[in-house]
Amino acid sequence: MNMMLRQCLYLAASVLCVPLLMGANNGIKESATTGPTKSAASTVTNSSTSGNVNRMTGSVATSPSSSMASRATGSMATRPTPSVASRTTGSLASGVTSSMTGSRIKKGLATGATGSIASLVTSSVTSTWAVLSPYAEELAKTIGFDRQVLILVKEITHERIGRLVGFDADGYQIIAPGIVVSVPEEKTDSILALLRRKLQPHHYMAFVAEMNAGIKTEKIGVLKGKDQYDILRVMHTNGNEYDISNQDVIDWLKDWETSAPFDIVGADNDWVEIEFKILPADLKAFAQEVYDICPDAVDQGPGSVDGLVKEIRKTKHLFLWWD
Repeated sequence: MNMMLRQCLYLAASVLCVPLLMGANNGIKESATTGPTKSAASTVTNSSTSGNVNRMTGSVATSPSSSMASRATGSMATRPTPSVASRTTGSLASGVTSSMTGSRIKKGLATGATGSIASLVTSSVTSTWAVLSPYAEELAKTIGFDRQVLILVKEITHERIGRLVGFDADGYQIIAPGIVVSVPEEKTDSILALLRRKLQPHHYMAFVAEMNAGIKTEKIGVLKGKDQYDILRVMHTNGNEYDISNQDVIDWLKDWETSAPFDIVGADNDWVEIEFKILPADLKAFAQEVYDICPDAVDQGPGSVDGLVKEIRKTKHLFLWWD
């Protein structure tokens, strides 16, 4: 009896202990399974989170920000700024400025180079195209001048173009078929030389038409034609106080020109200036002849015939006046 009771209790205890032991084993298994899983999951989560966050923040946010921003700022904002801006500012702005100066800009735009256009603009600004006033345009038509001649005169002198005034046989001023510009006294020689060189091929003659030493301004006249003695006819150069007519002056000069060629470079009603291409062979005899027909050329000039010889030899110019 006691033996049987002991066996039943043992069996009951075994039955009850097995589930407990299995539960413990399952707990161990669960912990073994869930522990690493949780750890791995957390690792994956942490790693993914931190990695993704790092990648998103560091790589995606930082790296692209720095690379894209730097590319956007450096390449898109920096490179286009000098190139586009400089082309726009240099080329287009210069183009607008240059276009005002005429067809030169066409050559500049064809090159497509900022530098070449800039240099073109600079040269265009130091050498601007002359524009004739309505008065000058009408004057050219009235006296039958080629308007390109007036433009050339304007470009060289940068002065207002007016109507030339000549003289009649009685010494009264008359409107002449020519133009005139005022120039600074110190620039007269250089401007006159340039005008004569540029105008001669077109059969126009430039000459000094008026001297004003008091105000340091002189006037240069331009006549159409090739006969330089027309200058004396228009200005009616004479020495009436010495009974020397306009035709007398013309005849003497023509006679001198046969042996000593010269250009008439200036004339007014009572004076004429010539520039020798070839000096007279006998300067002493020539100077004496000058003194006979124009005493003031010696008396109010070098003071002696010998002095006139030296002056002509040195300057190759002769100034005759009767006042």
